[in-house]
Amino acid sequence: MTLLQLKILREIARQSLNISAAAKALNTSQPGVSRQIQMLERELGLSLLVRKKNRIVALSSIGETILAIAKSALNQAENIGLVAQDAQGAPGKLVVATTHLHARYTLLQPFKALRKKYPQLRMFLFQADPDDIPKLVHSHAADIGLNTGHDDKGRPPGILYLNGRPLQRSVIMLRDHPLARKKQLTIRDLGAHPLVGYNPLSRAGSVIARTFEQSGVVPNVIVQANDSDIIKAYVAAGLGIGIVPTVILDRKLDVHLRSIDVTDLFPRAHTNIVMREDMHLRSYVRDFIQMMAPGSKHPALKRNLHKV
Repeated sequence: MTLLQLKILREIARQSLNISAAAKALNTSQPGVSRQIQMLERELGLSLLVRKKNRIVALSSIGETILAIAKSALNQAENIGLVAQDAQGAPGKLVVATTHLHARYTLLQPFKALRKKYPQLRMFLFQADPDDIPKLVHSHAADIGLNTGHDDKGRPPGILYLNGRPLQRSVIMLRDHPLARKKQLTIRDLGAHPLVGYNPLSRAGSVIARTFEQSGVVPNVIVQANDSDIIKAYVAAGLGIGIVPTVILDRKLDVHLRSIDVTDLFPRAHTNIVMREDMHLRSYVRDFIQMMAPGSKHPALKRNLHKV
């Protein structure tokens, strides 16, 4: 039994049992993948895959069990490699899966700080839909995920969420808008004016729509968008008011807009750091997590702090 065979089994599962796709992902040949799996099955004396007419249709029940153990073994093998890289002072790589909001507004300064402290570090942004981020971390397509809010239901096994900075929300409008004279706003205030809002199928949109519904207020939504920058642009054009994350506002560039904090009108939300439970934390990963979740006391950050 070899790590290569276990990697092949894992990749076949990742590629929905498609041997050709697994071979391509592993940069090898389809016959080579098939041969290694057959060798593993012969050694174990078990059928790991269910085949029908030379086509793989499922993992066998014992194959599912062995795959789970193989994933754990491969994770630990990868961690051994990371420990060795630490000892050698080798440059690292950090892949962060995140949404447009965090890629555009949250990650720029942390990436600049990491680049300054670790000049040889390679950093990659993997922009994705919020619901896909835990899956990307779980499958090792990303090292860390950055999201807003989370739903424990459907969380992949072995995935941790660390609470980062709270998300603040503001209502934005032109400076001559009737609401601009107010210091505090209510949901009824917001419902009385045309609203440039989020798509209600998006996370932010569903939270806002639910808050209006629970307050018994029907918003006058005239435009729905998936992107906060679009909402800001339409508000700047005088089409209505918008409810956006405060982080997107720039005091120097948005002087034509008035913003009023409405964080307390909506359910509390925060940035989530998504990571694997058994991931070895190299120094730059720990630094990144501390930037995104200052003062975090999560047990995950107490691991791997030894000096090699």
